[in-house]
Amino acid sequence: MGISIELMRVEPEAARAAVAGQAWPRPQMREGEKFRAVLLLDKPWNALQWLLTASGCPVDPVMGTPFPEDQPFDDAPPGLLTAEEVVQAADFLSALDFDALAAFADEEAMDADDVHPSGYDRQRAEELRSHYADLQRFYATAAAAEQWVLTTLT
Repeated sequence: MGISIELMRVEPEAARAAVAGQAWPRPQMREGEKFRAVLLLDKPWNALQWLLTASGCPVDPVMGTPFPEDQPFDDAPPGLLTAEEVVQAADFLSALDFDALAAFADEEAMDADDVHPSGYDRQRAEELRSHYADLQRFYATAAAAEQWVLTTLT
């Protein structure tokens, strides 16, 4: 079983408490929301992250900005995107359709960067289409609600 990334839409106060090491939030859907407050990106998260970086995304919508490492973490530190960064991610993701994103697939460069799983060429990148659509919806919803996003390795 590989490493996955969990993204959570949370209110700013809950994110600040998590960064301070006080409490990890348990996000809930708001009444009328059609998309869950948690998004799990399984094995292909690393390929999505690589492609988004290659395409010039101004923030990292997969991992966020890592928490300060002055707190103990089991694995890598969680990540965070503020409401402003969430809007930047949402705007970028909505403006970049999947075919344009997939055009950045470069098997040699991705393998050289140890992207897991390996072997992503343009054809194999097609496997990421539904994950990318989920990521677009997730960030559009978070931006509309002025929420922050926390990310963790699972």
